[in-house]
Amino acid sequence: MSKYFKLIDAIDTITTLNVASQQNGATIYSHVRLKPGEKYELGEDEVFSKSLQDIKVERPYSQQLVEELMSLNVGYTETVCKSCGGRIKKISYSVIEIIEN
Repeated sequence: MSKYFKLIDAIDTITTLNVASQQNGATIYSHVRLKPGEKYELGEDEVFSKSLQDIKVERPYSQQLVEELMSLNVGYTETVCKSCGGRIKKISYSVIEIIEN
C-alpha cells in the first residue's frame, strides 16, 4: 500500500515547510517546497512522516477561515492567547493531508 502526502485544499500557494528526516541514523532538518494539489510519495521514513503530521499553522480567528476549513473538512482547534488574558482568539490546523492508496 502506497502512502502519499499533500497540502490541504485550503492552501493555494507554494509552501515551504521545515521537516526532519532520518539519514544514516541521524536526524537531519531541511526544507521542502510543496505545490498545491500535487501528491508526493511519503516513503518509509517514520521521522519524516511524524514531522509532516506535526506541522500546524496558527492564524488569527476569523469567521471566514472557520467556514472555509469546515467546508473542506479540515480539523482545527480554537485557542485563546494566555498572555493577553484571552482577548485574542486563534485557529490552529494541520497543513498536510496523508493519503493511503
